[in-house]
Amino acid sequence: MNCRICPRFSLLVAFTAGLFLLPAAPSLAQSSVIVVDSFNRKVHVAGNANSRRPVGGLSKIAAGMVALDWSVASKAGVNVLAAVPDYAAQMSGTNILGLQPGDKLTLRDLIYATMMGGDDLAAITLAEFIGRDHLYRLGRGGNPIAEFVRQMNQLAYREGATGTRFQSPHGFYDGSSTAADIARLTLYAVSRPAMRFYTNQRSRDLIIYRGGQQVSAPVSNTNILLGDSNIDGVKASSTPRAGGCVAISAERPSSVYKQADGSSLIYRHRLVVVVIGSADPFSEAKALLQQGWNAYNRWLAAGRPITDKAQLLNHY
Repeated sequence: MNCRICPRFSLLVAFTAGLFLLPAAPSLAQSSVIVVDSFNRKVHVAGNANSRRPVGGLSKIAAGMVALDWSVASKAGVNVLAAVPDYAAQMSGTNILGLQPGDKLTLRDLIYATMMGGDDLAAITLAEFIGRDHLYRLGRGGNPIAEFVRQMNQLAYREGATGTRFQSPHGFYDGSSTAADIARLTLYAVSRPAMRFYTNQRSRDLIIYRGGQQVSAPVSNTNILLGDSNIDGVKASSTPRAGGCVAISAERPSSVYKQADGSSLIYRHRLVVVVIGSADPFSEAKALLQQGWNAYNRWLAAGRPITDKAQLLNHY
């Protein structure tokens, strides 16, 4: 049995939330994990959470958010078409949709392919299109992929993910982060209803515009935990370099408390779980989610105490 309570506040959790042990599970060396409350940013469970390591396709959480933020900031939306660049296949690890140079998809479908199916060519196409637009608006030349990755790293830095360094839009071969940093990026992603919609669907029929024809391309979500235990996202990945990785989010019904003045106080409850480098990431994430809810319940019952700011993700 492996305890997943972070040593530096294990005593606090033991007294206020009880000590819970995870069932033993196969791991690659040892996985990095964290469970965080979305609304208070309280870290309820952690292990190796600040260990910097490859994160594979979890890099696409940042890529998807850069694309979504660009669609809003530019006012271009997500219905605009982007073409698969000629060089895309040379940079990618996976081509789930069988994309070919010159194929066109809407940014919406490219985000679906990137976030649901983990298609690397889709991520590269997003990066090429949006990176090129960034450079144009800045009035300078340069490599559009590098510009897009720069935006990914700026997003990470803005969200406090200072242990993160992305090197490509898809992360198949490169890039590194920590479980705590991926939790920060996941919290940002789930704060956006649009991204939650992109990531909580089990399947989707996409359209590829190829040679004057429309080709239907079904994509399935690689996150097999969707719908289990109220899990509604966010990203799953498995690569030779990073192993099994998953970032999940689950929300349970809100609590409503009547106040003396007749008003109601509403508390929402959502946890984010990140697992990096696991031989069985889905089983580990599901066990961590249950452990997290148990710790969370006892924390609520104790009056939501914060005795050390290091218990909060912003200071973790």
